[in-house]
Amino acid sequence: MRRLAAGLLWLGLCGGAMAGPVTVTAEPISSFLRLSTSDEFGSLHWRGGLTLSSPDPAFGGLSGLLLGKGCEEMLAVSDSGTWLKGRLVYEGGRLSGFSDGTMAPIRDSKGGIQQDKAWLDAESLSPGPNGTVAVGFERRVRFGLFDIKAQGFDAPFQPLQHPKAIDAGPENGEVEALGHLSDGRFLAIAEKNFDASGNIRAWAWRGRSAVSFTLKRHDAYKVTDVAVLEDGSVLTLERRFTTDSLPGMAVRRFAASAIKANAVIAPELLLEATAPLYVIDNMEGIAACERGGETRVTLMSDDNFNRGIQSTILLQFAYGP
Repeated sequence: MRRLAAGLLWLGLCGGAMAGPVTVTAEPISSFLRLSTSDEFGSLHWRGGLTLSSPDPAFGGLSGLLLGKGCEEMLAVSDSGTWLKGRLVYEGGRLSGFSDGTMAPIRDSKGGIQQDKAWLDAESLSPGPNGTVAVGFERRVRFGLFDIKAQGFDAPFQPLQHPKAIDAGPENGEVEALGHLSDGRFLAIAEKNFDASGNIRAWAWRGRSAVSFTLKRHDAYKVTDVAVLEDGSVLTLERRFTTDSLPGMAVRRFAASAIKANAVIAPELLLEATAPLYVIDNMEGIAACERGGETRVTLMSDDNFNRGIQSTILLQFAYGP
């Protein structure tokens, strides 16, 4: 679809001075549902997965994801303040490998490298205007644009104005989901900021013009990322980690046209999966792209740098009836 392709031209990156190659091993995931060969999950159709690993201690913590041309060019951010660029490989229409891995530190507004972990917590990644990418940071809440199409990984942080109500969320739970709507507005959905009815707070804004609305919550899930599709759909990626239930993942959908001041939106549940029946982990990233005439939706996990216990996985589906 044209807007998805045009909006992701930023993935033609040039390596910055501090960028360096990283060795990444990719092990294919043959089935999403363990002990089953099923490829059909409602409107999501399995197109393969990967488990990514690396001997580099800086690899991990991936929290935001974007995919470019043909769903091959991949860009991710880590909550340790780094970029990861690479290329996804396909065989028979399914994910089969990863190549050309490059990592680099995310630059601050002066082009320097931030050292304080509280300022490095990149949690969301979205296309921005004019070929830029937008990154959302938690803990020290802020959003910024990076012109990496022109400046590669040396691109400095350019502050992006956001509604100050976002800052009022609980510490380290303000927002992990950032998207860019077709009308030019940015979209942010809270992780742990709920209203008195338990609904999830969300905002759409451009410049100083902003509206706030809420999403009905599904079970104990919290929103960790969002993807905006060409057809006007907004997909949310959500996770569940509680002491009285198995780890879970959900994908829900609502129409961007439903975003209005004070609206209460009840997204449609597309997929719910629990471990260990399904191959999931700490799911934090979602991205949409086009390949072979299909809209592909790719989900990514954050391993929390907890090697041996958690994994970095990519799960890809074709989206459609």
